[in-house]
Amino acid sequence: RVLMAAADELQAAAFTTGAGSTEPTGLITALTGGASEINGTGSEALIAADPVSLQNALPARFSPNAKWMMHIGTLNTLAALETTNGALRFPELAQGRLLNRPFVENSDMASAVDINPAATASNFVLAYGDFNEYVIADRIGSTIEIIPNLMGANNRPTGERGALLWFRTGGTVSTINAFRMLDVPTTA
Repeated sequence: RVLMAAADELQAAAFTTGAGSTEPTGLITALTGGASEINGTGSEALIAADPVSLQNALPARFSPNAKWMMHIGTLNTLAALETTNGALRFPELAQGRLLNRPFVENSDMASAVDINPAATASNFVLAYGDFNEYVIADRIGSTIEIIPNLMGANNRPTGERGALLWFRTGGTVSTINAFRMLDVPTTA
């Protein structure tokens, strides 16, 4: 169970931000720098108009299956936004939806809470699109090996045993146009 949890964490990170050379190409990596990347309209902060602009930018053909993906910090930021008369801007977040579409949390994405205006950076805080267009290919089977003696300093046994799990997987976006990703850029 511990090995599978570790494998799940590695895969989640790789499918989000993986470089693509020795690991799967992550969604964020595949969309960075292309037409799917939309800049936020706030001044180095996520604002209520950004999700609306992002949703409107997705081609209609991908809209029926579209979902949101965001860090829980971004979710909490959106949940705290209010209209000018004090009502919640996105009350449907409590039902697991944003602008009438479902969302999923992804702790490997940037959080709107952690945007640092004092640093020059891209902050990809929201992804929206048809996640059926992100393809994952797993090689069938995985291998586990028991290591009878772990070595420590000076190559001496530590009196511990270990287990090594390895498997092969890949992933990439099959249709870049099926996604839109919000960047809240900051400049120092």
